[in-house]
Amino acid sequence: MDDYITDRKALEQFVDELFKQKPLPANSAEELHSLREETIKKLDDSIGVAIFGSLNEQQLEELNQALDSGEDTPEFFQKFFSDAGIDLKQTMSSTMENFRKEFLGGENA
Repeated sequence: MDDYITDRKALEQFVDELFKQKPLPANSAEELHSLREETIKKLDDSIGVAIFGSLNEQQLEELNQALDSGEDTPEFFQKFFSDAGIDLKQTMSSTMENFRKEFLGGENA
């Protein structure tokens, strides 16, 4: 997803905390870095699916038109999701909690 909606640093911190809670099968710093990047991408994708899954067809069309015309600014996204009635913070929070539970496999959940 775009940094307009999710904060890369917040995702990194969240994933780093997950990695502290669960032993990882990485044998080198390079493997650990790769695992970290994959996990951040999966988390970001999960958040995107949850947010965009909350939109109806008309809202999706409006969003696509705005993206196609280059209107995708932070202000646009803030207003769009506010007007769409989507609580981004709540959606992201619940998605991250579900991701944490799945990642940890039920332990520490």
